[in-house]
Amino acid sequence: MDHEKVFLGDNLRSCRKNCNLSEREVSKMLHVDITTISKYEHNTRTPDIYMMMRFADVYEVSLDKLVGRK
Repeated sequence: MDHEKVFLGDNLRSCRKNCNLSEREVSKMLHVDITTISKYEHNTRTPDIYMMMRFADVYEVSLDKLVGRK
């Protein structure tokens, strides 16, 4: 296992940008405030597993991809 520190927020931001979506667009898709998306992406708040599944669905990636597992 790679012991490099992985930040969930960085992965969320990268996936969002790969989908060419803004924070505002994602917030509307997930029915949460834009500040919540920003907090997730800046690692000041951690989404629960249910929100992670919603992110994975929106970005069309696996949960492993979101958390930095290969």
